[in-house]
Amino acid sequence: MANEKTQLGDKIRAARAAKGWKQKHLAAHVDVEPITVSRWERGATTPDLDVLSRVAEATGKPVGYFVGSAEEAAAAPNSSALDEAAHRIEAAALQIATEADRISELLGELRIELGRSR
Repeated sequence: MANEKTQLGDKIRAARAAKGWKQKHLAAHVDVEPITVSRWERGATTPDLDVLSRVAEATGKPVGYFVGSAEEAAAAPNSSALDEAAHRIEAAALQIATEADRISELLGELRIELGRSR
């Protein structure tokens, strides 16, 4: 059991480091104290499944990366890279849609102003 805690802690540390975050950054994203993240990473405690799900979401890793075996974790970087790419594409699409909406609003305002100036 202690080895499983250590392996989970190593996975949490690796996922956090891959984002370039300090423990306090991960803690803020999953709404826990930084000491809690430290305890997870040292294998002193483990997060419950709900919190682990938030860790996965925050780090862009699938939950299976954290709870899977070492062999599954070794295969996870490829799917994780795909997940991260999908998240970036989704964020870019949302930004484009937001900008398109803003352009439409500005065009509407311009049409109204042009109508007034006649």
